[in-house]
Amino acid sequence: MKSKLLSHLPHNDAPFFRGLHIAIALLILSQIINSNLTEREAMGENNIEAFITWFHIISGFTLIFLGIVLLCWMLTQRGVRWYFAWLTIDFKGIKQGLLLLKKRRLPEATQGGIAATIQGLGVVSLLLVAFSGGLWFLTQRMTGVTAEMARIFMHWHKFLTTFVELYFYSHGAMGILHIYLARNK
Repeated sequence: MKSKLLSHLPHNDAPFFRGLHIAIALLILSQIINSNLTEREAMGENNIEAFITWFHIISGFTLIFLGIVLLCWMLTQRGVRWYFAWLTIDFKGIKQGLLLLKKRRLPEATQGGIAATIQGLGVVSLLLVAFSGGLWFLTQRMTGVTAEMARIFMHWHKFLTTFVELYFYSHGAMGILHIYLARNK
């Protein structure tokens, strides 16, 4: 069953990337699920809210580490221009991808293309959310840091989470669509 399920997932040629991708996806899903059950005041208590809050914090720091590993792996495998060609005002890959989508065909992953650009932006979004949450936690625990500073980091953490959730759901839907279309060629 496991091998049959894995055979339908992409990245057969890169098991490290596949495993890292799945681990990050599961951690993000758990963060989305448990985020509404976290309580700042519960951190010093011994109850279910404290457990969920500490799980959220620990898995958030784990996502910082895994997100950095993922970004470094991506950049060493394909380079900055593969994922961030738009930073050099190079939109050829995105334009070609949009033309293929207009013809109702999914574009392949190419340098500066839609898939690569979305993946790059998704990893950057993940890191921004995780770092802002980590900074909130650290400012909460530090003495001499104003409560206003902690509130600013929490505001950014919650605001940026919107983009990661949007990315998570749309990336998952596109992945499922891509697997379905690849199986039914």
